[in-house]
Amino acid sequence: MTLLAPPEPRTAPALAPGAFRTRPAQFERGAPAADDSAVQASWRALSARGEPTGAALMAALEAAGLSADDPRLTATRKAFADAGALEEDSFALPGEEAGLVCAALTGRLAAGDFQAFRGRITNLFHYASGVSGGTVASYIPELAKADPEAFALGCCTIDGQRFELGLREGDAARRFCVQSVMKPMNYALALELAGEATVHAHVGREPSGQGFNEITLNRKGRPHNPMINAGAILTAAMIRPGLAVAERFDLVCRLWRGAAAGDAPGFDEAVYASETAHADRNHALAYFMREHGCFPPEADMHEALELYLRCCAIETDVRRLACAAATLANGGVCPVTERQLISRESVKAVLSLMLSCGMYDFSGEYAFTVGLPAKSGVSGALMIVVPGVAGFALYSPRLGQEGNSERGVEFSRRLVQAFPWHVYAPIVAGPAEPD
Repeated sequence: MTLLAPPEPRTAPALAPGAFRTRPAQFERGAPAADDSAVQASWRALSARGEPTGAALMAALEAAGLSADDPRLTATRKAFADAGALEEDSFALPGEEAGLVCAALTGRLAAGDFQAFRGRITNLFHYASGVSGGTVASYIPELAKADPEAFALGCCTIDGQRFELGLREGDAARRFCVQSVMKPMNYALALELAGEATVHAHVGREPSGQGFNEITLNRKGRPHNPMINAGAILTAAMIRPGLAVAERFDLVCRLWRGAAAGDAPGFDEAVYASETAHADRNHALAYFMREHGCFPPEADMHEALELYLRCCAIETDVRRLACAAATLANGGVCPVTERQLISRESVKAVLSLMLSCGMYDFSGEYAFTVGLPAKSGVSGALMIVVPGVAGFALYSPRLGQEGNSERGVEFSRRLVQAFPWHVYAPIVAGPAEPD
């Protein structure tokens, strides 16, 4: 038998400006080293920028993507914000923050060249802004009032490097309802509280192949997955069913707040009222599931539906949503506060279903062309997770026929063309250059 000769090794493609390789999530790696050599390297990097002053140090950290109000730099701000010229022999960094400061100054955070990375993402954002198709959702009257031209993006790396973009003034700070983007977070919370076995005794984990609000169940008489309306109503039912709805909703909001580095979400009363008044399909789904015995014995169908509708009306912006996406990218650890909010196993389950079911009945196409876990909402929100790298959030209310943000999908396609982040990119790329 003749064996085929092995193919010639391929040359590794040049990485795009500002690109970086995927790293293990935060829980798998220790804090960046901050020994004497690291501090000296940091001093040299700071000196190379010009006269080393306290203001120059803080500016360098912001240039590396660390926000001026980053809670991990509290002691550094206190020590250096008002300092004048610095001397090498007295360049003493606060011990608990030295590793982060050194990593930022020497380009060892997730986005090593943060400004180049931000510039590349900005270009992709503006390319996507050229998409003019799609229409604003109107089946919930309050959503129909959204500005169709609004477009914003947020990014947060697993090291907490953050930035936001807006197509027009005010877009970057615009607040919007999460709608179905709440489903991964509710699913994660249900997994944490009830356990995977209990959750999936009531909800499947296969794509439905049908619309997100289709009145249908799988062969076992259960909702197909937690990313469609029926499954999300069931996961809401498993979030502390013994408590009052207000307490359960507060628990959900606490998770959103923790994942957004302490920035509390809002609540859109008008959208909640509008959606509640036009929830016939969701009521039909709930009654259909109760007829088939889908709900846990201790769960009340009406309370589950009310909690579900309240969660759809949670209000956020791209800065908060990107941080929540980065929390999932970082194995359940919020990159900015470094608090473990969701267990690793729960994150694995959430990302698996986001990849296979997160984009309505466009999920298969999105997995094929983009290959990243994502979740969209009919408000125009889109959350994209690049595991071990970063989280992205986009807002653009113009939706395609499957209910996904047209500009968000275009940005997604361009993102994986510019960076090797498709889930299967490593097996088709050339060998990586050594660090």
